[in-house]
Amino acid sequence: MSRIVFMLLALARALRPPLRPPTRRVALQAVPINKGGKRGSRRQRHELRTLDFSEKAPPKPKARSKAHPGLQKLGAPTTPEATLAALQSNEIDAPTLAAGVASLCASQRRDMAIEAIQLTSLARDPRSLTTAVTALCRAAAPKACVPLIDDVLGEGMARPGRIYGPIIAGLLDKRRRPYDLLRDWVRAEASTSENCEAPSHIPFVRALEACRRSKDLEAAYLVLDAFDASRCEDHNDLSREISSIFARSVRFIVGAVSSKQLPTTDVKEVAFVGRSNVGKSSLVNMFLGRTKAAYVSKKPGKTRQFNVFDVNSASVDSRRASSVVDESSPWSPSGRFRLVDVPGSGYAKVSTDARDEWKVFLREYLSTRANLGAVCHLVDSRVGLQKTDFELFELIGESGFAGDVIIVLTKVDKKSARAAEVLAAVRTASPNARVVSTSSKEGIGRAALWRALKGVVLPEAS
Repeated sequence: MSRIVFMLLALARALRPPLRPPTRRVALQAVPINKGGKRGSRRQRHELRTLDFSEKAPPKPKARSKAHPGLQKLGAPTTPEATLAALQSNEIDAPTLAAGVASLCASQRRDMAIEAIQLTSLARDPRSLTTAVTALCRAAAPKACVPLIDDVLGEGMARPGRIYGPIIAGLLDKRRRPYDLLRDWVRAEASTSENCEAPSHIPFVRALEACRRSKDLEAAYLVLDAFDASRCEDHNDLSREISSIFARSVRFIVGAVSSKQLPTTDVKEVAFVGRSNVGKSSLVNMFLGRTKAAYVSKKPGKTRQFNVFDVNSASVDSRRASSVVDESSPWSPSGRFRLVDVPGSGYAKVSTDARDEWKVFLREYLSTRANLGAVCHLVDSRVGLQKTDFELFELIGESGFAGDVIIVLTKVDKKSARAAEVLAAVRTASPNARVVSTSSKEGIGRAALWRALKGVVLPEAS
């Protein structure tokens, strides 16, 4: 029995974990604490633990400036002086010259870039022309590119926008007013030859961006004239710039049901009229670059008031039209006008008496509104002229309205075999009216419509 107990005790000792060594407690040396509080004491303890880096590290060698990749033919010069000397002492082509000019502009040697651009002609290489001219204009030297215009137009290969666009944008950014150059741009686009390259929207977008930055609406209209003369197709980038320039702010003023509720003001107005379901509210939103300025519905007759919008207003109380501030206030922005969304005529889910009241109100509005500058008559391009359209033609003629009448064809994005027939019928019904084709869905015709309404937006410039 004792032997068995002895063996169990020995087994227990073997399985027992080893005893931990006794821990030593070391008293930390007191560190003098500064007056910086907790952060100061932490900073001091961190400095005591930090290694000593009092010896200065050896300076790193300066990286050599890389040569422009387009200058490999010239031995890849790395200094502006070497770049200019290489351009002058070698026979260079247009891409090499454009790369040299861009390299000199990047090195902030504008004087050398101006000297280099005169070494050879860039008129036969449109891409190199754009590279060199853009680099000089970004280096704040747009006037140095003006002498190149005659050479470019004489060759007739590069589009005029490649030379005019960057120059106009550069001058506008320097707060210049290059109206003469803009008019030359319009004439140059209208007289391009058949050998000239296809037009692009990019130069016009860049010029409009500069017009927006300088807040110059007159220059923007000249850019739109050049765009129209170039016969370039509409683009979303161009449409966005147009909306941000010409419709900087839009405010709803009043929904009038009688002439007494219309605001009394000298600000020019434009009225959008047309039959129901012609897409009038959608066109108003597209024209202003907004999504919810005018209420859009699939059911005809939702617009039941003369909805008045104030565009580019300085300060207007939208609650009541009588609360409009002084129109001659010095902080009023340029390009201010009113847009009136008129209820649709013809078929609508309203009573006959309501339609008759709209007709009487419209006749009174057209005949007595002194500040009404233009009327946009909307016609569905798929359906053509209807009875209500001829009634509107007659109503506008009987009212004695002497302003501009613009026929706006809507929904031109939807293919229709009657497009040519509808256009011919419109020109026959109103030979003196201006015709603009639009599509609210695709944003087509926004530039043309703003051009047609220049007399309302900038009456002093017309």
